[in-house]
Amino acid sequence: MSATRSIDQVDMGLPASFVWDYDQSRPPVARLYERAKAGQWNAAVDLDWMVDVDPGAEAPPGARGMDWSQAGGPLAERLAADRILRREFVAQQHGWLISQFMHGEQGALLAAAKICAASESLDDKLFAAVQVGDEARHVEAYQRYLGKIGITYPCSPPLAELLGQVMRHPHVDLTYLGMQILVEGVALAAFSMGGSLSSNPLIARLTELVRRDEARHVAFGVLSLQGLYDDMDPVDLREREDFVVESCALLRDRLLPVEVWEHFGIDTTVATARFLESAEAQGFRSVVFSKVVPNLRKLGLLTPRVRDDFETLGILRYEQYVDSATEGGELAAGELRGDPRDPLKALRDSLRTVDVIPPEPVLAVFTSLVDHSRLTCVTPTRIRLRVTGVEEGDWLLTFGIGAVKYRMLRPIEGPEVADITIDLDAHTWTDLVAGRVAWYRAVIDGRVRVDGDITRLLPLDKLL
Repeated sequence: MSATRSIDQVDMGLPASFVWDYDQSRPPVARLYERAKAGQWNAAVDLDWMVDVDPGAEAPPGARGMDWSQAGGPLAERLAADRILRREFVAQQHGWLISQFMHGEQGALLAAAKICAASESLDDKLFAAVQVGDEARHVEAYQRYLGKIGITYPCSPPLAELLGQVMRHPHVDLTYLGMQILVEGVALAAFSMGGSLSSNPLIARLTELVRRDEARHVAFGVLSLQGLYDDMDPVDLREREDFVVESCALLRDRLLPVEVWEHFGIDTTVATARFLESAEAQGFRSVVFSKVVPNLRKLGLLTPRVRDDFETLGILRYEQYVDSATEGGELAAGELRGDPRDPLKALRDSLRTVDVIPPEPVLAVFTSLVDHSRLTCVTPTRIRLRVTGVEEGDWLLTFGIGAVKYRMLRPIEGPEVADITIDLDAHTWTDLVAGRVAWYRAVIDGRVRVDGDITRLLPLDKLL
């Protein structure tokens, strides 16, 4: 299926700004800029384009992928029995997803150019300029990948609607909100799901390279907007509230592979209803809003009105997850206690007042920030972490020589997957990661139950 060749003209809605003050005024953004320069990669030479790619390959066992075969009816039955049809279905859904990534990256390219032109801070202009290069590289890489597999889809109407809103707004902060917080947040969530993105080494490597860039972009949005809404005029603030609620409702219920269903002759009404109820869709929404809602909280946009609407949408519960600026170790001035060069300490400080936080956001942050040199002498260990009182509380942590990985366990996986199992409730887990209690004390007090050789807990203690 080929995308229609067309050009849409969009009025960017605001003038460019010259900034004649060349002094550094925003150190956190300047630090991100340095990291962005150091993190450049070349899509043409840093990816192995000669590797064989099978877009119809199903996700490996244990991967958290989205199964869009849950449409019901004759097709679902045929997919279970017809391996060739199932492979084609997987290939088309894979091509649809990567196509949406590519379209979103072009939107991000234009949005970053708009931010660069309109910003009234030199630090913001410099970072946005590097982000333009990042987004161009992402578009290039995804376009080349889609050409290799021979499958492309047009921009999904809901995504096109959101991109258009982002670009047309005359207020640059709404471009930040729409692109840096919402669209980029969705991309990070999709990358976290794995599934078809880990089914071949080329897209797995490409996804990881893009994910690193996107994490900086989202942190940039949070840092740039922080404090802006504290004293905003109520009329202007209400416009931002409307935009946030409408965009989150769109992301929750409308970003669906309808074009794939149409390609296979599936009843899209039935498929939409069943898909929205599926565990896969609920898992995807969970990851999306675990990225988006904490960032909105950080910006002060979880106003009473937004909180009421988010409660109705069922996404307010993600407010206590870690925001992207904290996750990247780029907290604003005054938020760090102790050594500001220690991002793990900064993260713990940010959790001091948090009552309950699920495992996934903490594991994502700590595995990205931990000094792997501390794990070079660790015996390879598989630790099962079971946290009660939260959704998605069963995880497997794998420690190798100088490396650590994690994944959510499926219900069918038994105790034999791990060398040691840890059981604790969500409050104890949060106390441990926030540094309010030590691991050995929690074990002695009976708050943490260990099944296996307790000395194998050493890697987890080094990580957390």
